[in-house]
Amino acid sequence: MDVPGLRYEVTDGVAAIVVDRPEKRNALTSEMYEALRRNLLLAELDGAVDLITITATGDEAFVPGGDLSQGSDAWSADLVGKLAAAEGAFPYQTFERLSKLVITAVNGRCQAAGLIIVLMSDLVLASDHARFRVPELLRGLVDPFVPVRLPATVGVAKARWLMFTAEEIDADAAERLGLVGKVVPHADLGTALAETVATVRKTAPDARARYKKMVNQALPHIPMDDFLLGMRSPEAVEGMTAFKEKRPPNWVREP
Repeated sequence: MDVPGLRYEVTDGVAAIVVDRPEKRNALTSEMYEALRRNLLLAELDGAVDLITITATGDEAFVPGGDLSQGSDAWSADLVGKLAAAEGAFPYQTFERLSKLVITAVNGRCQAAGLIIVLMSDLVLASDHARFRVPELLRGLVDPFVPVRLPATVGVAKARWLMFTAEEIDADAAERLGLVGKVVPHADLGTALAETVATVRKTAPDARARYKKMVNQALPHIPMDDFLLGMRSPEAVEGMTAFKEKRPPNWVREP
């Protein structure tokens, strides 16, 4: 399922999902979120697919987040519907429900939605140009995925630091923290991804799927309701408005 900005193709047993929206630095639209979820499910149900890869085009950005220019109006207009289908509103939990491994290669800036993709993937490679950040609180957004998955990945102290400071870290720091599995020179990222795919495919697919299931069963539940309600909060509206207007947000604590 292709939509503008997202491509899907299967070659030699590998389903490749490619984020390709360079004019917006690969920011995800609502259509791209849904297509990503559908593509993951399509690969899962395709008997000819053994592994799934996620990459992005360009040298600057992997995925910097969702397209905030869409604003919160679209969310609040159909809040009831989104709450009713909370778990299906985003593709991220689909990553962990698949039996097939998802291997992600990060080529550049990775934050917000991009960082969640990293956290939900099974294996992650990163270019030495990659940069990582948790910027949600700068925009007044209450993301349910990072606070649950990031501490399990890098530890509570480091997760708190990244969430509450929005500090950017480079690829080497991300590898030391355990956020990514391997860092390679930028020019070698494609080759390293192909080599990783070939290495993983030497393992038994059914046993591999059982390992993945056991790992993910130990992970805590991710709540969606707070996020969907928070998307129409005054802070979220102000954060996204400030982003569009290219100014610092004016935070006012509610009485």
